[in-house]
This record gives sequence, C-alpha cells and structure tokens, in this order.
Amino acid sequence: MALNEKESKVFTYIKEDPFISQQEIADRIGLSRPAVANIISGLVKRGYLLGKAYVVNETRPIICIGAAALDRRYFITNKLVDKESDEIISQITGGGVALSVAENLGRLDQDVVLLSVVGDDKEAEWLKNAIQPFAKIDAVKTIANTKTGNYMDVIDSSGDIFLALAEVEIYEQMTVEWLKEHKELLKQACVIIVDTSLPQATLQALMDLTNKNKIPLILVTDSVLKSAHLPENFKGIKLLVTSRTDSERYFDTKIESDQDIIRIIKRYLKMGAEYVLITSEDLSIAYGSSQEGIFQFVMKKEQAATNYFWGTHEALVAGVVYQYRQTNNPKDVLKAGVVNALLTAKSTYRVREELNQASLEKEIKRFGEFPIAVLVKSKYKSD
Repeated sequence: MALNEKESKVFTYIKEDPFISQQEIADRIGLSRPAVANIISGLVKRGYLLGKAYVVNETRPIICIGAAALDRRYFITNKLVDKESDEIISQITGGGVALSVAENLGRLDQDVVLLSVVGDDKEAEWLKNAIQPFAKIDAVKTIANTKTGNYMDVIDSSGDIFLALAEVEIYEQMTVEWLKEHKELLKQACVIIVDTSLPQATLQALMDLTNKNKIPLILVTDSVLKSAHLPENFKGIKLLVTSRTDSERYFDTKIESDQDIIRIIKRYLKMGAEYVLITSEDLSIAYGSSQEGIFQFVMKKEQAATNYFWGTHEALVAGVVYQYRQTNNPKDVLKAGVVNALLTAKSTYRVREELNQASLEKEIKRFGEFPIAVLVKSKYKSD
C-alpha cells in the first residue's frame, strides 16, 4: 500500500533528519503529536522505518516462503544387504526449498528474509541457529504442540536415493490467515520466492498479492506429491522453476522429446507464467518466454558429471536471482544458476559450504560458453 499524503510528509522529514522529534514534525505538518506518533508507529509496522532513531529502511529484501525442515541423510557405505544392519555415514543439514534458497542467497551476501513455520522442538532450534547467519528469521512462526518438518533419505553406494520419507503436516499451518499476518512485510520485497509446500489457497492468495503490488514472484516446485498444491493458472508468476518429473505429473503426460518440452512450456506460458525453466536429471535446462522463444541449454559431458541432485533446484534459483539483480541478460542469468547447481550437485550438502560471491563469480568465468539449441524462435504465438 502506498503512503498517503500525511504519511509521506512524516516519512520525508524523518528521512531528512532521523533524530527529528515528533513534536517538531507535528508543528511542521499541523498535526497533534499523538497523531504523528500513530503515523510513525504505522511506518515502523509496515517496514518503512526500523524504529528509533527512526532509521529509514532503504533496502527491499528477497523473501523466501515455504518449507524449513531438518534433513537427515544416511549414506550406505557398501552394497546394501536386505534385512541386515548395513553400515552408514549420517548427515544432518537444513532442508526445505525455501530455507535452502534463503541460505544460498545469504551466502551470496543478499538481504534475505525467511517466512516459514516450525514446531516447538529441538529441531526448530537447530534450524534457527543454522540459518540465522544467512537470513532474517523474525518471521518464522513457532507453532505449539507441533513437530518441525523432517525429511529423511537413504543413499545407496551408487549415490541414488534408495528410500525417502517426509514429515510435512506442519505446512498445512501456512494458511491464508497466516500469510495475511505478514502482508506489510511482503509488500516491501524486491522479489518473493515460494515453494509448493504452501496449501493451494495460500499460494493463490500470495499470487493475488504480488500481482496487485507488482512484486516479481518465483514459484519453485519441489515434489510430484505436492503437485496438487499448484494453482489452476499461473497469472502473476514471473518465473516458474520446475522439473520434467513434476511437469509430467501436473499435466498427466510424458516428456520424451524436444517437441514435448516445447508443448509443455507453451502450456505453462499460456496459463500465465511469464518465464519457465524446466530441469532434467542431467541438469540441462529448457527455458521459455513468449518474447524470447524457447531454448535448450545442454551441458557438455564434463560439465554434466554430477553425483547428487538434492539442492540443485534451490541452487539454480538462487544463482538466477543473484545474477538477475546485476544484469537482465538471459544467458548470463541462467549461466549463474546452472553453475551454482552443477557445483552443488558435486557436494553431499544441500547448500555447499564453500559458496560465496567471489567463488561463484570465479566459477562462472571458468564455465565457458553455454551450448544452446534454439527450439522456438522469439516472439512466437502460443497455441
């Protein structure tokens, strides 16, 4: 919501002199001091001011909304023997798409706010301590008598997921009413990234809010099991990041060729998404927009050598958002996302610990040219 005339005047005086007294503002504007105090209180609540001495909030954060979970990963060290106590190496990390994107961006020195829900348990405290160096967590809500989201998988000796289990009931608490509690915060965002842990009604409410306030919204799908959470149209989605598997489930179809990719991207665009990224298991990416056309970014054999796929979507999104804030060249933006994803795929961690601005910029330069196949020329007419 834009500032009204009185709010704008108060905000201007404070911006010019953060230590100005309420009485002085009141005298200049012709209001009572209590009236000025109420206006200032409203500016603080809505994020325009950061409290005494009325520090002006000049930044517009990236807000990540969705799952914050504890990931437990078990690596089987030898060949799996059925019904035996197989030897493992275990690992505990933060998880959930929203939290992982937030950590990636925080490691890239971006101003990030995490908006999620956790339980009143030890897992929640562990997660908060882990993410706090990289993202603001004031908007993470603790829900009493509820368990924090948990994810567990077992990795066989070849690096494939043998078994995966998720405890995600808490995310049903991310209701429309919960979202409304953060309405003013959301309006301050430069971009919002959301995953499909949100119930469909909440996701639709978020799309309505961002569309109305012209805030770029990035939607990241994270599971075929959550395809029911996807909206019936994508109007208001700036960028949709999804996978072949999730797309196959959403449209109840198979993707087996470039023509299938073209058909699916056109369907997403016709449903309202402005830009679409569809990833494949080899981390090649199909990218499409009505203005620029549809392209296939194919990895060179040595570039595509990967070991682990968890965390690659989150790394891709973070790299894209990071680079987009510096340039709007699609090739450069996508290259940053892909490089971050490829490097993450070589790490057992969902977010690689060595990630920072300098290392990512260095790897982007080393990456070389991006092999591109033009599938549909720019400014095509959707079917």
